[in-house]
Amino acid sequence: MELKIGEAVYLPESKYSGVVGTVIAENKKGILVSFNGTQQLYLEEMGLQPYKK
Repeated sequence: MELKIGEAVYLPESKYSGVVGTVIAENKKGILVSFNGTQQLYLEEMGLQPYKK
């Protein structure tokens, strides 16, 4: 995994344009990303881009 736990990432543009989340775990389901304070989703790493200010 290139992304590290705690790293900020952009969610996939197709559904979540401009949404930034935080990587909180990785397992066989995918990468668990937290966003909007309370929501969490498992996503594929190839759909995530590192957040750049």
